[in-house]
Amino acid sequence: MDAHSLLLMAGMVICFGIATFVLAERIGIPSIVLLLLVGVLVGPEVFGLVDPSALGVGLRVLIPLFVAIIVFEGGLVLDINDLRRLSYPLQMLMSVGALVTWGSATLVAHFVAGLSWPLATLFGALMSVTGPTVITPLMRCSNAKERLKVLLQAEGVLVDAVGAILAVVVLDVLLTSGTTISGAFDWAERLLIGSLIGLIGGIGLAYALRFIGSKLNAETTRLSALGGAIAIFIIAEAISHEAGIAAAAVSGIVVGNIDFPHEEEVVLFKGDLTMLAITIIFILLAARLKFADLAALGWWGVLAVVLMIVVVRPLCVFASTLGSTLTWRERAFIAAVCPRGVVAASVATFAAISLEEAGFAGGNLLIGLVFMTVIGTVVLQSFTTPLFARLLGVEPMTTLVIGANDLGQLFARQLHSQHHDVVVIDTDQQLIDRVRQHGISTITGDATDLQVLRKAGVERDKAVVALTPSDKLNLLVSQVVRSHFKVTTIVAQAENESTSSVLRDLGITVLNPLQASVDALTQLVQGPSAMSMLLSHQADQSIYEVEVSNPRVVGKPLKQLNLPNNVLIVAIRRAGNLFVPDGQTQLQAADQLTLIGTASTIQQADQQLREGASEAMYQA
Repeated sequence: MDAHSLLLMAGMVICFGIATFVLAERIGIPSIVLLLLVGVLVGPEVFGLVDPSALGVGLRVLIPLFVAIIVFEGGLVLDINDLRRLSYPLQMLMSVGALVTWGSATLVAHFVAGLSWPLATLFGALMSVTGPTVITPLMRCSNAKERLKVLLQAEGVLVDAVGAILAVVVLDVLLTSGTTISGAFDWAERLLIGSLIGLIGGIGLAYALRFIGSKLNAETTRLSALGGAIAIFIIAEAISHEAGIAAAAVSGIVVGNIDFPHEEEVVLFKGDLTMLAITIIFILLAARLKFADLAALGWWGVLAVVLMIVVVRPLCVFASTLGSTLTWRERAFIAAVCPRGVVAASVATFAAISLEEAGFAGGNLLIGLVFMTVIGTVVLQSFTTPLFARLLGVEPMTTLVIGANDLGQLFARQLHSQHHDVVVIDTDQQLIDRVRQHGISTITGDATDLQVLRKAGVERDKAVVALTPSDKLNLLVSQVVRSHFKVTTIVAQAENESTSSVLRDLGITVLNPLQASVDALTQLVQGPSAMSMLLSHQADQSIYEVEVSNPRVVGKPLKQLNLPNNVLIVAIRRAGNLFVPDGQTQLQAADQLTLIGTASTIQQADQQLREGASEAMYQA
């Protein structure tokens, strides 16, 4: 194929990819599903418009670079504080989970799909990765709890590095007849090298961006971030093959957790590049798919994919989350989400090419089973993930904040820091960007528009809080929500007494910040010790409400609960009535408990009172 033909093909790939992405957003399904379909249709097997083999070695150059950008961007949006809170299940998924998946997927590939032991072992290694490129759109569609989203996205980014290096090491052992012990050392060496380069390079890049951003404009900062990410990847690859993906993941996390000027612009720019990279990669890889490779596996291949979904993944998750604070519903949801994506597909493609060049038979079966798994998991879980979120009850009860002004931002950040799910709506894009920088979900639009409210998930909201500077707008939003949606709690800011009166007549709680400040100051003077604690903004003090749902504590008096010493139950709301409990008060299901204590002890109490607590947590 000449240069002109390659130019036309490259242009078609980009245009098809962007058009497919826009269409997917329009009809509301994950873009990966349509990208796979379009890739197959434009490939040699159907219309023949795109032939990835014409790129030759260029395909093996472009795709790793694109994957590095994708993984870097995935790490960029991970909050280190969230990772700390989920460190135990995340570490277990990266270690025990990866090993369980490798072993069980190997058995499935050999005994069910009929792959030879060497190829089955390589397939198992490839299946130890998930897909951040697929997880993110799935989470956007499913509206699961924030900590489940974070855990799955972090697994997708970090396990990709572990699994990709594992697959390459297994391939090297197969091609060189190396030993298992040497392969294990090789895997650990590459992972360590990549992680160290990512850590050092990430710190250096973050401080370089801080300097560049303070002296130059946002455009220069964005380009510097892109160049730095690629440089870190290339340096790691130059030192140790396939260490680059680990370097990209670690450096992304480091850069994303160090503040620098124009950070939001960099994140948005990386997101756009990632979207473009995903569209190109999936169309090119799907276009390589040969129907004959799928046909060679037959129905046994389909059965293998089913077992990967209903046996291998649940086994991995339940083995990895034993002893964690996750409830059985949350563990079941995580087990139901494990789509394979671009890393598995790209590494499998290159592995098949390497096996073919080395005269190793069966590479077509490997690529066929990998792509069958990618297609099966992506397509199926694109539709089942939102369903499982609803059935398992892991959809969050969100607080919807109307107004991204200073008060709205402060309120949203406070809720977000206490692990509540928050969505902020405002028409001002600059204010929205500031909120989004803190990892809070946002919607740009008019909060009086029913479509905007539905997009924000108002049907699932436990509270809507209107905090715009306009009393009239707050009143209008409150009326719209009250008239069209069944939201339990609606709060509106209003300083004008006539507006406040109308809001009260509608049954809406009125907030007057000026009056609230005066009341708080009065109470502070009259009772300083109590109010000092309640008004404190120290990070280690919290007021929290939890609903009793653990059947093991229902019917028990408070004095028999093994609550942390620094937690105080100050009030219980039961069937609409609020009262102060004593040691003899017996808990009932659905009691709303108001707790005061440090963030860590409240989290322990929350885990004990909610469904899913372990035996040790509820015994007196």
